[in-house]
Amino acid sequence: TRSTERFMPLAHVINHTHWDREWFLTHEYTTAWIPALIDSLQALASDNADYEFLFDGQSLVIEDLFRTRADYREHVDKLIRGGNLSIGPIYSQPDWRMVSGELHLRNLEYGMTDAESLGGSPDVAWLVDTFGHISQAPQILASAGVEACYVWRGVPQMTPLFNWEGADGTSLATIDLFGGYRNLYGITKTAQIAVHRLVAEVDKLASSYGDLPIPLFDGYDLDTEPEDPVEYYRHLDVPDRIEVVASSPRTYVDTVLPHLADAPVIKGELLSGKFGSTFPGSLSSRTYLKMLHHDAEIAMHRRVEPLAALATACGVRWDRETYERASRELLQNGVHDCLCGVSIDQVHERMERSYRRMLEFADERQDEL
Repeated sequence: TRSTERFMPLAHVINHTHWDREWFLTHEYTTAWIPALIDSLQALASDNADYEFLFDGQSLVIEDLFRTRADYREHVDKLIRGGNLSIGPIYSQPDWRMVSGELHLRNLEYGMTDAESLGGSPDVAWLVDTFGHISQAPQILASAGVEACYVWRGVPQMTPLFNWEGADGTSLATIDLFGGYRNLYGITKTAQIAVHRLVAEVDKLASSYGDLPIPLFDGYDLDTEPEDPVEYYRHLDVPDRIEVVASSPRTYVDTVLPHLADAPVIKGELLSGKFGSTFPGSLSSRTYLKMLHHDAEIAMHRRVEPLAALATACGVRWDRETYERASRELLQNGVHDCLCGVSIDQVHERMERSYRRMLEFADERQDEL
């Protein structure tokens, strides 16, 4: 028992990076940074067999890596099977409000399949930078076996935990990162104030967490220099009143699950900008892209694929790889930094070309069928 918990806060440190695949750069540039990250993770895991790192809860980043550096498959496979690296359960970080329910389901299908093919078993969703969440999200996530999720933007109240009730009544255990997902990043680069940063963050959050452990996150957007902060703090003069432990999204969920019974219930969509902006202007920016995305989804999922499925009765081969490739491309365009219209022009120009190719393919394929 921890009868002196208020005098000895327990800090769970989660190592991760949020990977903005395309935002201020195109994916060709950001993908080139991934090998260095994997190299660093290998070194950390070699020094500490229990080290854990979350690669943004999406499998697309690993697909990018394998497409450009197939020689890294063995390294990634070893890290995942060793419990040092987590990916999935989604394929890409979506903009919930701008893609269809069909595409959300495929997002989970591809993410789960990719992760499991490498030895992973993801069941906790990481959605900390998504610009708001639809009311069906708990239902969609739970349908794929997701047991809990982490969110930040859109939550209407400051509560560490809540039971998120979806439109159909499905309830999902949810962790609210109102303290942000990068509140302890780069700790080894600030050696002179490393302890001060830890103490200040713990003291800031202690009153909000009560008897709950306090999650701290060492990671930043496109961070290619992961650290082992818990091991680092072992050699520093951390006050005895603070206990620092290595954690992971799954470990933290397991620790706080007994407290979910007393946690508040929040129903429906999470679109509040009170504690984390959901950027409502993104709904109307670059509307031509949103229209193209809608048209491409309709063309592929409601016209061509149904026709192709019917054609199998006449002996036409089902071209699964082509259709899955198209859906994955739609999901790449549907990432929260892309479809919302906040990326650089080069990203949006690539997306426009992608949609137009897909529409041309759909028309040609429909005529063939």
